[in-house]
Amino acid sequence: MFKNLKTKLIVVYSVALICFISFLLVYSSRHIHKEFTLFLKTELQQSIDYINTYCLSFHKPINKQFFTYEIVTALKNLSQKSSLRITIIQNDGTVLFDTDANPEIMENHLYRPEILEARKNGTGMATRFSNTIGADMLYVASYYSNYYIRTAKSMSTINMLIESITRNIVIAGIIVLIISITVTAIFATAFTRPIKESLRFIDAFFNGNLHARILNYKDDEMGYLQKAMNQLADNIQQRIMELTNEKNKLFMIIESIHDPIALIDEDKKIVIYNRAFANCFEYPERLTGKYYFTVIRHSELNAKIYIAFSQKQKISFEETIGAKNFHIFIYPFAEPATGILLLMHDVTEQKRIQQLKSDLVGNLSHELKTPISIIRGYLETIKDNICDQKTAEQFIENALINVERQNAIINDMLKLNQLETSSFITSESIDLKKIISQCVELLTPKIQKKNLAIVMDIQSLPQTITGNAFLAEEIFFNLIDNAINYNNPGGSITISANKESTLLSISIADTGVGIPPDEIPRIFERFYRVDKSRSRETGGTGLGLSIVKHAALIMGWTVDVTSSSSGSTFRIIIPSV
Repeated sequence: MFKNLKTKLIVVYSVALICFISFLLVYSSRHIHKEFTLFLKTELQQSIDYINTYCLSFHKPINKQFFTYEIVTALKNLSQKSSLRITIIQNDGTVLFDTDANPEIMENHLYRPEILEARKNGTGMATRFSNTIGADMLYVASYYSNYYIRTAKSMSTINMLIESITRNIVIAGIIVLIISITVTAIFATAFTRPIKESLRFIDAFFNGNLHARILNYKDDEMGYLQKAMNQLADNIQQRIMELTNEKNKLFMIIESIHDPIALIDEDKKIVIYNRAFANCFEYPERLTGKYYFTVIRHSELNAKIYIAFSQKQKISFEETIGAKNFHIFIYPFAEPATGILLLMHDVTEQKRIQQLKSDLVGNLSHELKTPISIIRGYLETIKDNICDQKTAEQFIENALINVERQNAIINDMLKLNQLETSSFITSESIDLKKIISQCVELLTPKIQKKNLAIVMDIQSLPQTITGNAFLAEEIFFNLIDNAINYNNPGGSITISANKESTLLSISIADTGVGIPPDEIPRIFERFYRVDKSRSRETGGTGLGLSIVKHAALIMGWTVDVTSSSSGSTFRIIIPSV
């Protein structure tokens, strides 16, 4: 009923004190009543002995004639002086004399309690209300062979005394109760103050204030408890910090993993996940606490997760989700914990590399098989016409052309492999004007052979930029060579530069056959040719644009292309110039 400890202490102590005062009051009243009754009994008995001695002194039988005027007067005087009621009763219960009433009209007293007890024991006592007197009376009677002498005295004195004592005890008890409650309240306040401080500390600590502590505790049992609570709080705070650090490390590790990871508890809810997992399923909200099947919108994966939950077994399989391929592992928790760990290893790039390798082997085999077959045919022809020097020389020359083609393919493959596997390049100051001019100079014979015009507008190029000379030469050499090979005889090649803010743009435009729009996305693939017959006529390997793309990526450059029926334009964009 009372939740406050201070109130409980005050109420309990007050109730205990009230019970003690009540007990003291009842005990003292009964004790006083008992002692005073015994005192009155003794007094009344002495009065009976005196009256009996007085009556016997007359040496007359005690009957109605015994009570002369002189005796009656003497007994009444004694009654007034001692505040006694004196009654003399005959053996048959008839009242012979009474100081307070007329014996003639009084009823028989033989069966009064004190009379019955006196007949049995010689002396009897009783307390009751007297209708004659109209008050509580204490009666004491003694039996003397053929008569009874009874004395009585009012209990009003005792009652008044008990009332007085009761009143004094109640007043004193109230005073003591008020003083005691005040002292108890002071003591309870002092006793409960450290408890309240401890409760405030616990409440603050429980609500996240880990720096809360109990200050100014005393050197007693409660102070020792508060000191222990402070030490416990220090240990908990230290442990929380350690667990938080470990949790942060775990989250950092999980976030640093590029593969999607999720931890699903026994309630089928996601408790831990990384950004890659959220991005994989493109869920816009926070995933923690969400049911996994509301996030993972893939029936096959959800079915496997359900099996892992129900059968408690590890499952691994490959699945395509969106545009990516994943090797998925589902690990159930060991007992007594329940739940699963979902790990999705992205194998899209591996699949792509495997496909590229497969395509590369096929394309390389195809590209090398044709010149080898041609060389073999020329050699067999020479063998059969060994005496025809002119024919042999022509076939040997054709064979050498195909050998050069094979050599070009192998050299370009080595260059491309070097670019793809290179993890570090040296940065240096390069002169793009000089590099472009050298490439044009090297390709001048091919330009003149096709009667092409070269227009160069590269005066806006800076004196030097940061890059790699070898990679830059590969880019511009292959693009200019490509513009020559796929140009129309008598056409032109325009090389121009333009500086825009922090970007430098270099364009190489030709007036050739152009590239069909649907072919543009694939022109940077290995061995891909828009016009295969024309590529072989020009001696192209099909690897030039792949080399351009990888070289540009390594240096952070960008290559794009636009094309129409009147020609193609390749543009190199160099940032932060």
